[in-house]
Amino acid sequence: MDPEERLKSIVKDTGEVNYVYGGFEIKVSKPNLFPWNKVFNQLIEIGQEVWINKMEGTINIAPKPRV
Repeated sequence: MDPEERLKSIVKDTGEVNYVYGGFEIKVSKPNLFPWNKVFNQLIEIGQEVWINKMEGTINIAPKPRV
């Protein structure tokens, strides 16, 4: 399974996974139900650094390839 599909299968309806600029953007829509640990572990396993911010009340996870 490719990384984007794997992330979508983990996140399900608790957020939205989009492919952008050679990486991913994950918008968390249900923070209390979001599988934080599984998502972070998956991102780390595929060599990503994890950046988190909040825009317009929504938590966004912006993984970036580790350099």
